[in-house]
Amino acid sequence: MPKYRQTYTLFKRGRFFYYRTYTENGVRTTARSTGCTSLSAARIHCDKLFKDGKLIAERGKTFREYAAGFFDKDSVYAKDNDLSPRSVAIYSTALEKNFLPLIGERQLTDITYSSVKSLRQTLLDGGLSLSTVRLKMAALHIILKSAYLDGIIPKDPFSSLRNLKIRERHRDAFSLEEVKFLYGTSSSEMQKSLILLALTGMRVSELAGVSSTNVKEGNGTSFIRLEKQYIDGEFAPLKTKRPRDIPLSPLLVPLVDGDRKSLRKILRKELAPRIKEIPSWKERLLCPHSLRHFFISSAKSYGINYLKVEAIAGHSLQGMQETYTTFHVMDLSDIISWQEWAYSNIIG
Repeated sequence: MPKYRQTYTLFKRGRFFYYRTYTENGVRTTARSTGCTSLSAARIHCDKLFKDGKLIAERGKTFREYAAGFFDKDSVYAKDNDLSPRSVAIYSTALEKNFLPLIGERQLTDITYSSVKSLRQTLLDGGLSLSTVRLKMAALHIILKSAYLDGIIPKDPFSSLRNLKIRERHRDAFSLEEVKFLYGTSSSEMQKSLILLALTGMRVSELAGVSSTNVKEGNGTSFIRLEKQYIDGEFAPLKTKRPRDIPLSPLLVPLVDGDRKSLRKILRKELAPRIKEIPSWKERLLCPHSLRHFFISSAKSYGINYLKVEAIAGHSLQGMQETYTTFHVMDLSDIISWQEWAYSNIIG
């Protein structure tokens, strides 16, 4: 005769007893707490649940079932946390390409501290960088922490997991001579974008969202009213979520023309190969973003107040919001003077 399987089983975890039920196929379901500290009380509790028809006897969710659509741009999590399109893309990619193939069919309750640690090592062994693995594991932590808060798993598997230690590496700025070299070896259209990136401090995604309609004028001074960025194929709020005005020398105004939505792709195709001709580019982590670093370092070296420089660049510093509100475009004439000095030196 086949062995009789009772309706539920009890086991102790910490101070409390938990129960598991079984599906029609004999598959064990997710453990749930009885809230009882003695075995007899736990049995009475489960018997009452069974009598009342409340004893849960459905299969526990797999990771794939729980995580489905978790990072979609219209998901509850994405909306509640105001995720940017780029964050949605990064987390979704980690879920689809890394975690679903590895643990998609695993029961949520079977994902433990040890399995999370082993999974992280698998990603590292696959050749991913420490920073990339840390970012991907952050996506997994979001899902598992949500499962814990929903009461599906008894503990957050990440609670005892130490963060990966990443040695800080700072991206260098281009020198004036290097910007001149890049300008001199670029096409005329690329030259416009290069000058704007180097002399306004805009991020690539910010310049990609700018057109001539963003150029305004106040008290005889031209400026770019920067309110959004273009990233991953759509317009999105700025990184700081706060609009800012960037002063423009009259020399730069004609350069703000056309549609730059494909700027990132063009930079990768045309500018990246030129950057690789610069000695030690790899060790210095040089890339198109280094043009923004050129703006910051060169403008400060020119003698411009660092708060003005950081404000125009859109950096979030302590007390910056209060300080920036006191800056008006007409207060930034020294930035325009620097732009004209740098422009004349770059184009030779």
